Amino acid sequence: MSEAVEAGLLEAAEVERSGLLGAAVAGYTSAPEMAVRAVRSALERWGGEVSALGLLLYADGYRCGPDGWLPHSYVMREAVGGDLLAVGVRQGCNGVFGALELAAAYLRGGGGEAALVTAADNMGPPLVDRWRASPGYLLGDGASAAVLTREPGFARLLSVNSTAVPELEALHRGAQPLDPAASARALPLDLGARQAEFLATGEAPADWMLMVMKAQRELMAVTLDEAGIGVEDLAWVVPAHAGRDLVDAWLASLGLPLERSTWDFGRRVGHLMASDQLVSFEHLLATGRTGPGDRILLAGSGPGLGIAAAVVEVVAPPPWRP
Repeated sequence: MSEAVEAGLLEAAEVERSGLLGAAVAGYTSAPEMAVRAVRSALERWGGEVSALGLLLYADGYRCGPDGWLPHSYVMREAVGGDLLAVGVRQGCNGVFGALELAAAYLRGGGGEAALVTAADNMGPPLVDRWRASPGYLLGDGASAAVLTREPGFARLLSVNSTAVPELEALHRGAQPLDPAASARALPLDLGARQAEFLATGEAPADWMLMVMKAQRELMAVTLDEAGIGVEDLAWVVPAHAGRDLVDAWLASLGLPLERSTWDFGRRVGHLMASDQLVSFEHLLATGRTGPGDRILLAGSGPGLGIAAAVVEVVAPPPWRP
């Protein structure tokens, strides 16, 4: 972070205000290549037969390769093989939650024995200024992957839900044109400017922030109820990797302190788009900070405006943990 400040990429006052300490940088390693590495690791840890996989879901938040090309096909060729159904999930930072919902429905419906979820993004220049593109966040590079099965594993997905506030769809679009040719000239990405454009139109509801908070509260209540637990039963909360003020305000709505979250880890690696929650969950497991009996709330939001949450219960120490 000090290097970014010294280079003039970020203001020192913003660093102090946000509490953010850095962002993971992958350089010229592409998002699909990172996804392949994450998938290989997840499959090795799982230890099952790849032939049992019936579904591959690939989530991303930004451009990751040539137009007209599909990254999930690349991941299938490089890391999985077979003839399973491979599908892209375009929900921005909520992509993993959408993938979890789809994978759970697929497995419940008897579509196959196992499903693979992966997410990856490289948010580096010249397309993105990771330090300023999204106020309250530093955009990091990373990938994640998880295998879901109907057979017992070291953790259980107790519930997963999503909702949206479509009145705020333009919050992440602003005045950007929908025509692809025109949009290609609208780079670089600047979500703060887009939000300002939307609010300046006068089309945003006067109580738009209250609408978001209400939707968040209702979704968290439904998700916890489906899991059969209350807020007091949560061992950890895993939010998106954002600045201290954003995370603290959201946790306060649950009546929980910042220390019950993975913010201290997330502020060191940056906002990994759709991978935040899986990477933070893996960090809790790998460092031994969570164990059997712990229930963990994963939560996030994304363009649309979408809001998502899931509850995971750790039932056994993961066999791959050092």
